[in-house]
Amino acid sequence: MISIIIPTYNEKENIKKLIPRVFRVLEKAKIRGEVIIVDDNSPDGTAEEAEKLAKKFRVRVLKRKGKLGLSSAVLDGFRIASGDILGVMDADFSHPPEKIPEMLRYIRGSRESGYNMVIGSRKVKGGSIEDWPIKRKLISKGATVLARPITRIKDPMSGFFMIKKSVLRGAGLNPRGFKIALEIAVKGRHKGRITEIPIKFRDRRYGESKLGKKEIINYLLHLMKLYKYKITG
Repeated sequence: MISIIIPTYNEKENIKKLIPRVFRVLEKAKIRGEVIIVDDNSPDGTAEEAEKLAKKFRVRVLKRKGKLGLSSAVLDGFRIASGDILGVMDADFSHPPEKIPEMLRYIRGSRESGYNMVIGSRKVKGGSIEDWPIKRKLISKGATVLARPITRIKDPMSGFFMIKKSVLRGAGLNPRGFKIALEIAVKGRHKGRITEIPIKFRDRRYGESKLGKKEIINYLLHLMKLYKYKITG
């Protein structure tokens, strides 16, 4: 079974449409799965909306006490996941759920020889970013360049990925900020079996972007920690 973790903060309007869409994709592909909503005490009632949807779909809701961060939300979702394959995606429609079956095929090994981590990438051939201002593109480019010495992944900033649960075993993940995929790529037990598939990244439909100065600073501090890990082991 696959468990799809979706961290949320003030995403009520998005998950109303996203969760049914995810399950339509799973049903069409005959994939058994669950969605885990990890909500950071959203004042807009995101958790309550997810609980309503849980009456119709296989949805579990983990309510946290406050805004504790995206990476820690993903890790909390991993801890309660029932699946042996774990997926992560944003709640804001920037990641296409229709790519889930393709990612799963790569994980299960029906193509090539199987991978331990699959990343939905904006930076490989066929991938793209829609509706981003120049400033945000430059920030993303700079963040990617800074990560190159520690990973060969072309889009280490991606928040849309899938892993085998075994990748987490003994990895000692302790991410800071919101780039959990980068942490897993550097420290996870994937044995180098990582691939990227192209996605068309679309900016959010509802709500506001969570990228701000605090997130940028946390990313830089996180990167420093990963450089140290690479050097010292």
